[in-house]
Amino acid sequence: METSIIAIIGIIIFLIGALTTTLGRTLTILRFFFGDRSIFTQISWGIIFICIGLFLIILGSPQLR
Repeated sequence: METSIIAIIGIIIFLIGALTTTLGRTLTILRFFFGDRSIFTQISWGIIFICIGLFLIILGSPQLR
C-alpha cells in the first residue's frame, strides 16, 4: 500500500490539532505557543489544524488518483 507524503503531513497536522484541542489547557508548551490566551482560542486553533489535516489526508488518498 502506497502512502502519499501529503497524507503523512495531513496525519501529523491532524494529530497536532487533536492535541491542541484536547490538551490545550494542561500542556505548558501549548500555553507558551499560543501566548497564554483563552481556551476558546486554543480550541479554535485546534479545530483549524484538524480541518487542514483532514483536507490533506483526503487530498493524499490513493482513491483520488
